Amino acid sequence: MIRIILRRTFYFSRQFLLPHLKIFLLAVLTGLVVAGTSGLGIPLMVKFIFPVVFYKAGSELPEVFTYVPWLRELQLENPGMVLLMACAAMPLIFLVRGAAMWLNGIVVTILSMRISADLRIQLFSKVLSLPLAFLEKRKKGDVLSRILSDTGAVLSVLTSVANDLFKQPITCLTAICTFFYMMFSDGEAWLLLLDILLIGLAAWPIIHFGKRISRKAFLASTDYGRLNTVVQQNLEAIREVRAYAMEQRQIREFNSVAESLCRNSLKIVKYQGAVIPLMEIVTSIALAVLLVHGRQSNMSFSGFLALATVLFFLFDSMKKAGNTFNRLNGAQGPLQRVEEILQQPDDMPEPEHPVQLPARVRGDIEFRAVNFEYEPGKPVLRDINVHIPAGQVVGLVGSSGAGKTTFASLIPRFYDVTSGSLLIDGVDVRDMRTKDLRDQLALVGQQALLFSGSIRENIALGRPDATEEQILAAADAAAVTPFLSVQPHGIHTKLGEGGNGLSGGQRQRVAIARAFVKDAPILILDEATASLDAESEHNIQRELESLSRGRTTLIVAHRFSTLRHAQRILLFEHGRIIADGTHEQLYATSPLYKELYDRQGIEN
Repeated sequence: MIRIILRRTFYFSRQFLLPHLKIFLLAVLTGLVVAGTSGLGIPLMVKFIFPVVFYKAGSELPEVFTYVPWLRELQLENPGMVLLMACAAMPLIFLVRGAAMWLNGIVVTILSMRISADLRIQLFSKVLSLPLAFLEKRKKGDVLSRILSDTGAVLSVLTSVANDLFKQPITCLTAICTFFYMMFSDGEAWLLLLDILLIGLAAWPIIHFGKRISRKAFLASTDYGRLNTVVQQNLEAIREVRAYAMEQRQIREFNSVAESLCRNSLKIVKYQGAVIPLMEIVTSIALAVLLVHGRQSNMSFSGFLALATVLFFLFDSMKKAGNTFNRLNGAQGPLQRVEEILQQPDDMPEPEHPVQLPARVRGDIEFRAVNFEYEPGKPVLRDINVHIPAGQVVGLVGSSGAGKTTFASLIPRFYDVTSGSLLIDGVDVRDMRTKDLRDQLALVGQQALLFSGSIRENIALGRPDATEEQILAAADAAAVTPFLSVQPHGIHTKLGEGGNGLSGGQRQRVAIARAFVKDAPILILDEATASLDAESEHNIQRELESLSRGRTTLIVAHRFSTLRHAQRILLFEHGRIIADGTHEQLYATSPLYKELYDRQGIEN
């Protein structure tokens, strides 16, 4: 377990600590000052300075005078000055200790918050860059939980243990060194060995319970992700839940996951709570042994008090370090889930020497012996060989699951071909930078996904540097302008989540305007009107035809009515292109095409 924690700590330190090296070194430095004044300064003060304060003339000189001859001479000449110096040393030590503790707390908190912010940003960036195949295998709620909840748990742990993260281990180390010095200087080797045994015994609950805490923390994080998924699914499908009277079933599912989360969380608390009492028992045993020994060996009160102070700081710092260690153990579950995302290999890497594309490609597309499968042994596209000249409008038709959308999704490189090659203007898409490739594409999907913001901002997403004239021209071309007059602030009207405030047809027109303003040479219309009623589809069809003009266009369609302006149609079945030609040619020669077309009752 410790090896895993150290490996994970090293990985995250390399990734997130090095950029803040100066703050980290300042945290270590202030921690050293706190540790030095605590584990070393205070015990030595008790051992050497207290006897000076309570020294009575005529009695044996305090031990410190044997180490500092000039102080002994000053004591003989001016004992009041020595007393003043001894009394001033105590507040001076605590002043340095307090200032260092304050500064250490601030510095380490800043460091932990910056690391957490970097972690959350890098995780979000990684999720956005991961292949769609990876994200599609995971539930959205679980991914959302990793970005927000798991990183939040890590942040909470880091900020709560920030003051003890460096300070307590160093305090413990200095206290051990001070204890060794006192034991060797007093010739008490046997007592040293006994307390080493007790120190090891005090460390046992930290290691023993740490393993269990880490395991339960991972299960609790997984439960939290499942809980998030259940909530998200029910909110997204609230109409279906109510329509099919599924409320009680969904409540039972939510309750089952919530109870599992509660059980694992309670076990974490139980294990964490057991550490401190066990360590306090060991501490009391060590102090009792020291007390008995001190009484038997006629140890001076200051000597006993110094050793007791060292043991107090030693076991107290061990106790706090153990609590910190177990809190960090509790963060191992969230960290493991975060690490899984961050270390996910990129199976669609950018080319080392990308081909430089012109500002605007012609849009010539060619599939050469392309095969594709989402999972090994389950082909989705087989032996695709097709050439689409620049500027041609091509319809993709076939039964559900025939491979139409997958075919279109390979062009923007949402997925990489399993074998073969996909070329645009004669260049393999894997030899292009992904951004350069996608700059040449515009996509209008079945669901017009709009973002929170104004209508204008949603149109400009296709081209952030577009001028006001270009945005308004795109709005006109997509017939957005007519319904802007009823909006409270026209094109600057703010939309809710997902474009709330606009009808389905209006959202689709904004999406089309986005494609207009981008003015890309390649256009993909993926069921662009499938979610609209017949009247809305008929009204939008004109804008889509205008948008397709002069562009290489692929139209994925179930409704044949959206293919009226297609110059060519590719018919898919079981991942193959089984027919290629115009509507008239396919209707006359392909039984499957004729069946699919006639089934929709469209006049030929």
